[in-house]
Amino acid sequence: MSELRSRVAQFVIDVGDLDAGVAFWAAVLDATEETLGADSQPVYRRLKLPDSDIRILLQRTDDPKTSKERMHLDLETNDVDAEVERIEALGATRWDHQQERGHDFWVLHDPWGNEFCVLSPEFPRLLARRRAT
Repeated sequence: MSELRSRVAQFVIDVGDLDAGVAFWAAVLDATEETLGADSQPVYRRLKLPDSDIRILLQRTDDPKTSKERMHLDLETNDVDAEVERIEALGATRWDHQQERGHDFWVLHDPWGNEFCVLSPEFPRLLARRRAT
């Protein structure tokens, strides 16, 4: 029996429009689109992050969002207010400003209502290696 190996390969985000989803999330994450096979393109689009081997998979769905996500992305930044404004200009909306347990962060909704957070650095050394946008 061979050794068992597992890893996070990708994080899936549901969107109603794949082209708009790629435009929004690629701009937010400074990601580039990877080509998928023609049979997958009507339902999926994949983004490569500039500083991670984990991918973002956009999945087209017409299902309505009915409740809070049980998983979401946290985006860290050295300037929360400026980053929230930049992402709003791309089409996100502010949903909730939270200050709890020593953290001050914004919960945003992408254009399809998916929640994600923008917060101060959790991993400052990793953030310092990230190129500026």
